[in-house]
Amino acid sequence: MKEISQSTITILLIVILSGILLGIRLFNSPAYGLILGIILVYIIARRQGYEKRSLLKMMELGIRKASIILGIMILIGMISALWMMSGTIPAMMLLGFRYLSSMNFLLATFLITSGISIVLGTAIGTMSTVGIPLMELGKAMGMPLPLVAGTIISGAYLGDRSSPMSSSANLAANITETKLIDMLKHMLDTLLPAFFITILAYYFIGRPYTLHEAGLYRIQETQQLLTSSFQIGWFSFIPPILIIILAITKVPIVYCMLAGLLSSIVLVFVQQEVSAVFIIKVLVFGYSPDNLELSAILKGGGLLSMRNVILVIASSTALNGLLESLKILDGIMEKYLKGIKRAGGLIFRTVFLSFMMAVMTCNQSLAIIIPGRFMKKEFEKRGISANTLARSIADTGAVVVPLIPWNVNAIATTLILGVGTLNYLPYAFLCYLIPLTTVIYGYLGFIQLENKKKINEKA
Repeated sequence: MKEISQSTITILLIVILSGILLGIRLFNSPAYGLILGIILVYIIARRQGYEKRSLLKMMELGIRKASIILGIMILIGMISALWMMSGTIPAMMLLGFRYLSSMNFLLATFLITSGISIVLGTAIGTMSTVGIPLMELGKAMGMPLPLVAGTIISGAYLGDRSSPMSSSANLAANITETKLIDMLKHMLDTLLPAFFITILAYYFIGRPYTLHEAGLYRIQETQQLLTSSFQIGWFSFIPPILIIILAITKVPIVYCMLAGLLSSIVLVFVQQEVSAVFIIKVLVFGYSPDNLELSAILKGGGLLSMRNVILVIASSTALNGLLESLKILDGIMEKYLKGIKRAGGLIFRTVFLSFMMAVMTCNQSLAIIIPGRFMKKEFEKRGISANTLARSIADTGAVVVPLIPWNVNAIATTLILGVGTLNYLPYAFLCYLIPLTTVIYGYLGFIQLENKKKINEKA
């Protein structure tokens, strides 16, 4: 079989990247460009003498590596819909609103969105539920809306990076072949300093602003709407608490989420007179209340809401299976990794690659998948734990996406919160403090070896 020439590889990558960007521009999805890439690589490989069966096996192997994450994506979509319907998300919103009147509003906003995003595991879901009323409250208080939006975004993307419910965190663990809970524990090293700096920043910036009568009225209005629409009590928190307890006891995350899903179904049946058919409809199509006022702040989820993410992951891992097996990118990655002497340099290159993937592909999943796949061998060769690799790419790919104006996440964020990317960017502190912290930690040598012991590598 002939070797694929470097010029052919270069042209191929340019075409694939152009296809991804065009797919995002025309269809708001990079999946079409990835599918184009699969077709092109397949045709080139066939001309080089590879058999159909072996090429299909390469794609199957790539997808099989992501089979668990695909199942998790399905569960996340269904759980988010049921948590709205059962009153779990409304209960969390009420808990947050209860303390707004007696706290620094900006700091409270960050803490509320952080807490809800950790439970939900989705930035977009957090902004779509609690983010919209918080923006309205900030407006009623006369606060600069870019400042409020940046605060909400910081808290919302914390969950995308750090929640056991997050598709991004699960994807990072799956791609790097690490245990989710071990990875999340390791990620606390870079999260905590960035988190506390962010808290201090919002505390001091938010001190001049107080909650006026209009804001208090809006809180009361939202609380009344939620309490009149749902049966809310301590039982509303059973599903997320169950997931957290099972996750801490190291039960596989799929079973944790299944337990959360089943407990939510029980809650719905106990509280509401609905049929099994109706619940299945919500699981597939998402939650959509008849009340228009309620629908404005609480709607979405469901299996179909995850279809684009599932298609992107399936097509990207199939393409990656071909690229890895055919060793198409080995030469390029060899050049990219050339000259790295210490762990700090390797982590910086990993962070930079993840950032560039977020910039070029406009997609959060690819900013995690591509660096995870292509940097894994280099981390193994140097004896550095896959947890550190997962932390490096999650600290970048999961949180920088709302800061890139043409990224899908930034576009969605702008549509939800009504503030332009360049306007809120300076105030989304956590989204650039976390990648900065992970680079600094890399150069200081705070990494984890394969034996799982932390070391402080000498510079």
